[in-house]
Amino acid sequence: ANTWGILNVREEFAKDHPDIVRRVILAYEEARKYSLANYDELKKTFIAVTKLPDAVVDKQLKERTELTHNKVGPAQRESILEAGLALQKAGVIAASVDVKKSVDDLIDDRYVTAAN
Repeated sequence: ANTWGILNVREEFAKDHPDIVRRVILAYEEARKYSLANYDELKKTFIAVTKLPDAVVDKQLKERTELTHNKVGPAQRESILEAGLALQKAGVIAASVDVKKSVDDLIDDRYVTAAN
């Protein structure tokens, strides 16, 4: 599964520690950009840490790890919404829940915007 490079934080933690949230996002953004610019080094490190075969690491990094986006965009938002609607259809999320509103309420890119 691809997490789209999305980081999550509890609302209470973000409210109580916005400086830490910004620092984490800045560090993540720096690492994300470095990884995109230095694929061979990223791959070498990944292999060294995971002990996975070259082909598996290539598949993970090229197909299952999304580093090109630094915030939730329309494609990610739609994917999250569709997952929520599927869960609602399956009865996991109550029919009374406004899934779109929940997605809109939960996606908050102000920290990413501040970090750029």
